[in-house]
Amino acid sequence: MIVENPKQQLRKAFIETLTDLASKDDRVMLIIGDVGFSFLEDFIERFPNQFLNAGIAEQNMMGMAAGLCLAGWKPYVYTMSNFILLRPLEQVRNDIDFAESNVKLFGVKGGAAYKFLGHSHNLLPGEEKAILEHSLPNTKTHFCETEREVNELMRYEYYEHKGPAYFSI
Repeated sequence: MIVENPKQQLRKAFIETLTDLASKDDRVMLIIGDVGFSFLEDFIERFPNQFLNAGIAEQNMMGMAAGLCLAGWKPYVYTMSNFILLRPLEQVRNDIDFAESNVKLFGVKGGAAYKFLGHSHNLLPGEEKAILEHSLPNTKTHFCETEREVNELMRYEYYEHKGPAYFSI
């Protein structure tokens, strides 16, 4: 029996919940930063008009998400945490957080597989929470521990909270 990594289970819950939301609302848009290809294929195939790969252009990815939100879409941005909270911080802060845009950000950790890439692909201990707490005051933050939390909090954000949110999954 293969036991999944707990983070893989959270990511699986993310895509399952997003798939359900997208099947009911064609304004749901998944935007990725050239990551997640081991489990996003079904979503991409099923919803080709609700998917964008922004590539390794994080600032542009956040601008796209903010612009799509203004045009009536419901953007869900999925990439590594440092590519949400460091490289495009100005765009996240100004275009999403300060503008209180209804953009949902999903940050994943690179973990041991990315350790060799150094600081560009890894956050320092405590850095994620510090940036969220001190630089993004309007963004609701969720540090999910279980698949159920991912599902319930994504549905809360979709149905109840119309503003920026960050999920650490």
